[in-house]
Amino acid sequence: MSKNNSNKIFKRSSVAVLLLTALLSGCSEKSMESHLADARSYVSEQQPDAAIVEYKNAIQKSPNAAAPRFELGKLYLQTNNFVAAEKELNKAMELGYAASEVIPLLSVAYQQSGAENALSEVDYRAEGMTAVESVEVGFYKLQALLQLNKREEAEALIADLSTIDTSSVYKGLVDSYVFVLNNDVEAAIASTEALQEQAPTNKDVLQQLAKLYLQSGAPEKAAVVYGDYLKSYPDDTASKFAYAALLIELRALDTAEPVVEELLVLNDSHPLLNTFKGIIESAKGNYAQALEHLEIAVQNGRSDQVVRLIAGFSAYQIQDFESAQRHLTMIASSLPDNHPGLRMLADSMLQLGENDNALEILERVEGEQNSDAALFSKASYQLLIDGNMVGAKQMVERSQEISTSAEDLARLGVLQLSLNDVEGLVNLEEAVNQAPESATTQSTLVRAYIATQQLDKAKEAATKWVEQSPNEALPLVYLGGIATVERDFTKAASYFDDASTREGAKEQLVYARTQLLIAQGDNESATAFIRAFIDDNPSDLKALTMWYALAAEQKAVQPVINHVKSELDKAPNFIEMRLLLARLYAFNNAIDKTVALLANVQGNKETPMAFWNIKGQALIAANDVKAADTFFDRWLSFYPQDKSAVLGKLLILDSQRQFTEGLALASRVLEKRPDAQISLLKAYFHSRIGQSKPAWNIINASADGVKELPFVRGIIARLHLIDKAPEQAVSHAEAAYDDTPNSDNAMLLVASYEMSDKGKQALSFLEKHVAENANDISSSMLLAERQIRQDRKSALATYEAILAQTPDNFVVLNNLAYLAFEDNDLSRAETLAKRAVALRSDNADAVDTLAQIYIAKGDDDAALSLYEEIATRPIANEEVYLNHVELLTELDKTTLAKRRLLAREFKSEASKQRAQALKAKLGLNLDE
Repeated sequence: MSKNNSNKIFKRSSVAVLLLTALLSGCSEKSMESHLADARSYVSEQQPDAAIVEYKNAIQKSPNAAAPRFELGKLYLQTNNFVAAEKELNKAMELGYAASEVIPLLSVAYQQSGAENALSEVDYRAEGMTAVESVEVGFYKLQALLQLNKREEAEALIADLSTIDTSSVYKGLVDSYVFVLNNDVEAAIASTEALQEQAPTNKDVLQQLAKLYLQSGAPEKAAVVYGDYLKSYPDDTASKFAYAALLIELRALDTAEPVVEELLVLNDSHPLLNTFKGIIESAKGNYAQALEHLEIAVQNGRSDQVVRLIAGFSAYQIQDFESAQRHLTMIASSLPDNHPGLRMLADSMLQLGENDNALEILERVEGEQNSDAALFSKASYQLLIDGNMVGAKQMVERSQEISTSAEDLARLGVLQLSLNDVEGLVNLEEAVNQAPESATTQSTLVRAYIATQQLDKAKEAATKWVEQSPNEALPLVYLGGIATVERDFTKAASYFDDASTREGAKEQLVYARTQLLIAQGDNESATAFIRAFIDDNPSDLKALTMWYALAAEQKAVQPVINHVKSELDKAPNFIEMRLLLARLYAFNNAIDKTVALLANVQGNKETPMAFWNIKGQALIAANDVKAADTFFDRWLSFYPQDKSAVLGKLLILDSQRQFTEGLALASRVLEKRPDAQISLLKAYFHSRIGQSKPAWNIINASADGVKELPFVRGIIARLHLIDKAPEQAVSHAEAAYDDTPNSDNAMLLVASYEMSDKGKQALSFLEKHVAENANDISSSMLLAERQIRQDRKSALATYEAILAQTPDNFVVLNNLAYLAFEDNDLSRAETLAKRAVALRSDNADAVDTLAQIYIAKGDDDAALSLYEEIATRPIANEEVYLNHVELLTELDKTTLAKRRLLAREFKSEASKQRAQALKAKLGLNLDE
């Protein structure tokens, strides 16, 4: 143990000694020469980092010494730090280092860093330079001049360099530039290829040959040369990058991959390198990795069409539809019509529920590929769910043009039937002909025949199905169901018995046998039969629904409800069971229970459609307008054209008297879902905001039978009133009211009578309506207004009845207060008026009523205080305004009275006369 410890101590001590030695040596005074010697030693030992430190130490000791700078510049050049090499080499030359030694190195640094301007000024014939060095530097200078488009100087340089006597390969490179300047690429290539044989690893020869190959349209040859070049110069990152790009362009992805990976080690966030890596991974089928690299490329600024397209493709392959949609949307406008990217984008949008956007994209797809029929049908199906009938029909028509397989035809047929297009049956029949072995297609066709009441065809199809698939039970179940409908109970039972010996359709057979017992009038046996099935299948929704229907006949539904509730308690997240219980509560008018049961279910795209209808109807039935409004808005956010959602929202908007919003919603929906009922509602909303012509256009286009509907006659009555033809409105208003004697229709009929000079009939009708509908506050108030003109006692009684129902009815409080005031019942008047003002202290009429009561009681100061509170705001009622002026006059506040009297121009004749009298009393010039 002690031996091991001593070893550890020794090792640590050795390190400490070394560190101490280094520190002490660092603190010692070394000469420039010593640092320079150490630097050279490190260079020979291939320790460039240590050498650079020592060279810098030497420069620090002797800033004007040329040798350390020259050698440091040379080392920088060897380590590819070309900018630093330029700096040190230039400084060395400034400090007197021989130009003949510096310039060859400096020209290489300039060339590698792209410093063309500096390189174009280099003295390639500096004293002391050899012919080989001069022609090499001259070649670099020639390249720079051509980069700077200084052709004349370049030609003069070539001419001078050609006089230098040397066999250097650079002399050959200079000579080849004559061909380059003359655009003789073939000769330039031939000349450079010869130079490659002379100097097969010369970097400038290889680079020039690669560029010439690219210029001549031979990228494959250029790639070979780049490959050879990098074998000799593996640290040339720029050339490695160009090589990688060339290999990607040539689709030589296997060769490109290691090159790209080497470069990514140097910069793992480089956008173009990540693009290359994404392309490689996508081609290998590694779509997740491809998407990851392409996302990095986009995040770092590379967002061209290729990147987006491959990223979208990769995301689509791994069913990341959100990413696919995001990338492909960015380039959709620039993709040509019928591009595969458009198909991927449309399908991604459909997967995300952006069906209207998908429809726009699919309009650019011609439908040439085999998969297009399925894509069009998918779009049609989802648009159909959304309620966009126009779009759904468009996609069905597109699918119909190219659907040929049994699968496509079956799908198309179902969609057509959903759109009430009977041609769907033809396509289903063809699908069955093509694939008679498909149980799904056979079943769909039989059910379609049954739904369209074509029982003979249904029997024929089911019989053929039995022949095709003799071991399947389902076609026999269908045949038994048809026989039940036709009341051939013996045959039905025979089919069911036969089906029970075959495969499948066990549940369907139970349902069908139950229906047979019901059709035979044996509800007791039907109940026992379905109950026995439920004992083994307690959560079977269809069986439970059938049990409830049978129980409802016997008015004994509670056991069913209890059972469903028990099943829901066992599985509270079973949404279908929750909906069944909610529906059962609703059937039993337990609306509060329905609402409570669904209160915590918000609903989204994954929620069954039944949820929306059940909860929406329950909220409306519960008269919870606020909750219903929020709910229907959410419903419409997921299904903006769903008819039930639209109708519910229109009902709410009507109740809130938001007629303009109702019109906007109806118009928006009709653009994508032509519907006669919604069109009539649009006409209704037009009528409510006084727009006669567009409403008449809808009514006149309707069938005669539709025009006789009471609701439509109500619209017609309103339109006649708008058109100033009240006599024509009366009969229609009466029909609407007789069908639905609500407040709106009552008001409509009163307006029709009164505008037709049938005032007595209007009053008589109102009295009868209010007597039968005591809760109709609007009609009661209208009646009181009519009564007050001729029967104050009746008006008082009506107002008192309204007040009993609505104690905070401001209008009634104010009117009753004024009536009591007129009857000199000041105590009662004051009590009522104070309640009215407490509700609406900003209402000038109410304040005036209370003020007049105070005046009658002799409390002028209290009255003045009330008027002063409303005097700072505009007072529309001229009588109230003059009441204030009169009080000011009575209280000798003449200055203020005069000012207020002169500040207003009165419109009514009575107000003008009263104002003149007040002016006279105040001594004002009557012409003022």
